[in-house]
Amino acid sequence: MNDSPTIADLVLAASVAFFLGSIPIAWMVSRARGVRIFAVGSHQAGATNVFREVGPAWALLVALIDAGKGGLAIVIAGWVGLEGSWLLLPAVAAIMGHWNSPMTRFRGGDGVVTAVGVMIAMSPYGSIAPIAVAISLALILNKVVAHPTAWGGIAGFTTLNVLAAVSDQGWSGITVAGMTLIAASIFLHSYAYHRRMPGATRIEVLDEVLDGEHPDAQIPRTQGPSAPA
Repeated sequence: MNDSPTIADLVLAASVAFFLGSIPIAWMVSRARGVRIFAVGSHQAGATNVFREVGPAWALLVALIDAGKGGLAIVIAGWVGLEGSWLLLPAVAAIMGHWNSPMTRFRGGDGVVTAVGVMIAMSPYGSIAPIAVAISLALILNKVVAHPTAWGGIAGFTTLNVLAAVSDQGWSGITVAGMTLIAASIFLHSYAYHRRMPGATRIEVLDEVLDGEHPDAQIPRTQGPSAPA
């Protein structure tokens, strides 16, 4: 397998990854259950919002498929000829597709679960501990904070960096740095979305740090946008 894939290989891998990421599983499942997922809860099409607004079983289904989207994007990129740090390109493309699905008027979810699928496909054994930490913390914080998957993701990627620094977990330095940047982008994307979206649950701790006051004093909670028909 070539260390340097062709431009055609990169474009193909990124295009397929974006398409897979853009399949709005949470929206499809919620719509089938009679819930307009973009009009309730966090106003995002993700497993966490499905868990709260549709039900745990449906959220599990969404999470498994969303993770599968990310994993399949990496597997197909490998078939195309990408390996090592080149796989960061389809990883980014899959998450961007999840953020901006053309099927739902360029809306989506945070992409945390899709990133988990990417991690598993890139390094199955190296992903075990970070994912276990992320899932455990998300479950613990589910009734405590507004965005448990975001905080779980931060803990998971912190674990990834620590393990990469102290042991051989199958991650190169470039790949670890790239995945950490992806994780930071996911968190900042989530924060930016909730900061500008009236009515959505906010990441209050960041609002307080940046604004010096509680977010409820600045932005009223109103009805969010409705889902596409």
